[in-house]
Amino acid sequence: MKKLKVLLLGPTGRIGKYFIKDYFTYKYNSSYDLILGMRDPSKLKDSGYEIRVADITDFESLKNAFNGIDVVLNLAGNANEKTEKFEELIKPNIIGTYNVLEAARLSNVKRVIMASSVHAVKGHEVNKIISETDAPRPENFYGATKAFIEAMCHVYYKKYNLSCLAIRIGAYVSDDLRQILLTRQNNDYVISQRDMAQLFHKSILAPDKIKYAVLSGTSNNKNKRLSLESTKKLVGYSPEDDSYEMLEKVKKQRPVDN
Repeated sequence: MKKLKVLLLGPTGRIGKYFIKDYFTYKYNSSYDLILGMRDPSKLKDSGYEIRVADITDFESLKNAFNGIDVVLNLAGNANEKTEKFEELIKPNIIGTYNVLEAARLSNVKRVIMASSVHAVKGHEVNKIISETDAPRPENFYGATKAFIEAMCHVYYKKYNLSCLAIRIGAYVSDDLRQILLTRQNNDYVISQRDMAQLFHKSILAPDKIKYAVLSGTSNNKNKRLSLESTKKLVGYSPEDDSYEMLEKVKKQRPVDN
């Protein structure tokens, strides 16, 4: 059986750079070929991956990069949730979203996986566990662009029957940066590196019949901000980590002051 070709956009970003490592660590390479799409291929020229020139703000570059691709995993964009300048988000997060989806449609890509965010729904009541089907309620400009991503996914599903999954990614904690858990006020929507990699993997391989879904990108935390019920059922996500257990381990590993 021919392996899928998966194009990762944003391979040098905060999450993407770890996923290209986890791709081999967890032997996902046996299921599909991972290809990297980026503006400047020279940054990863010695990575061993096939690299294609792709800029989410350049429609033609995306159409060329998507040739022969089955699944696009889009982690590119402006990830600054604190920006007060909406104009900084327009090209990467608004125009870029349209470009990715439209280029995917024209290139006969089977599925697009888009990076939404917990910021799309953080405006819900503080004590509410937010389900995957709850409507977006962003609190900032960044969150509003993520709500736009979810909306555009639904447009391309309904209008063009393109399979589009939007993942509401929580607070990503890589293996290298677990100490950051000590500085967080709450860990309810933290997602670990291996759980994030698994969720991407399961989303890539999800049954063809799943055409549209919003998924929760968190670990199986003791206290939850995002429900995982539908995410587990739809794509078979089985998170291995609990951010609160991770925090306790970090505390034990903390150096003791003399």
